[in-house]
Amino acid sequence: MASVDSVNDTWFDEFNAVFAGVISLVFNVVLIYATLQVKFYSDEVKRMQIFVSALRLLFSGTVVLCSPTLAYIIEAEAVYIVKGGFSLGVSFGRFLLILFATFVIFSCLGAPMQFIQVVFIVKKASRTKRELVLFTTIASFAISMTATLLIYFGYTPDDFDDELSEEIVYNLNGKGHSAYLIASLQRFDFDDKKWVPDPISWACTLYILAVLVMSTVVSVTCWSCIRWQWRKGAKSSNSNKAQQQLITVLIVQFTIPFLTIHIPFYVSFLMPLFRVETLHLSVYLPYLFSWCPAINPIVVLIMVKSIREKVFTRSTKKALHISSANIVIKPKSASP
Repeated sequence: MASVDSVNDTWFDEFNAVFAGVISLVFNVVLIYATLQVKFYSDEVKRMQIFVSALRLLFSGTVVLCSPTLAYIIEAEAVYIVKGGFSLGVSFGRFLLILFATFVIFSCLGAPMQFIQVVFIVKKASRTKRELVLFTTIASFAISMTATLLIYFGYTPDDFDDELSEEIVYNLNGKGHSAYLIASLQRFDFDDKKWVPDPISWACTLYILAVLVMSTVVSVTCWSCIRWQWRKGAKSSNSNKAQQQLITVLIVQFTIPFLTIHIPFYVSFLMPLFRVETLHLSVYLPYLFSWCPAINPIVVLIMVKSIREKVFTRSTKKALHISSANIVIKPKSASP
């Protein structure tokens, strides 16, 4: 576990946030452009892809602005999420931290919602694709907004927290007074001079845990259902290849949030709160949060053939065009 003296502001916090943000900006913009070039995609698919990419860009922008540092502090018996990076007002900085935490949760909902859509499609349900997209989008926002409210009421520090945390926050970001959130199972009451339970923070942490666990359960269950449904009927080789590609993409899009969000959350939040020693993992693993919106578009560009062809075919044609424009054809010299 990290103590106040062992966690200090370093250049790596800001570098990691900015570098991941730049990667996210480049590849999400490329993905939006490539999606618009695929002619056989429906308008709903294009709008959905653009919408998701825009959310990833907003997530990355939030990370760049707040460059959050996460650490479990033994003295306070709590996990701190402290804003670093650009100097902004405390209220706005706290808003960015809550937005960051919301995006972390929202990013985990993409894969299970896509799995649910595919399940309904392969089962030939009566719902249209537009209805499925609308339903899963509303469900994702409802779950995320509930988490936002719980984070606001459960993790927002009060006057007692500020009195206890002034030195802690300074040691975490090296910049003195700054916005922060605090996740704890109990907080110190300066009036009664004792530790008291913190039920709202408990509820928030357990809700986030439930969302992450359920997203995993839904994804695995839907994956099994899809595999079983497709094995029921005879399929052509081309159909099998397309199905295998779709399953691969879905699995990869589930694996990325699992590696970059689920595991860091379990190690950084749950294990320290339950007094399980995590050494410096609880400090360094949360750096992966900022990479979820950056890696996802890269995977889509590599795995989805129709989009990959639009990007690389156009790049190849452009390179050939430039090369041919630079070729100078010399006329034959006359024979003596």
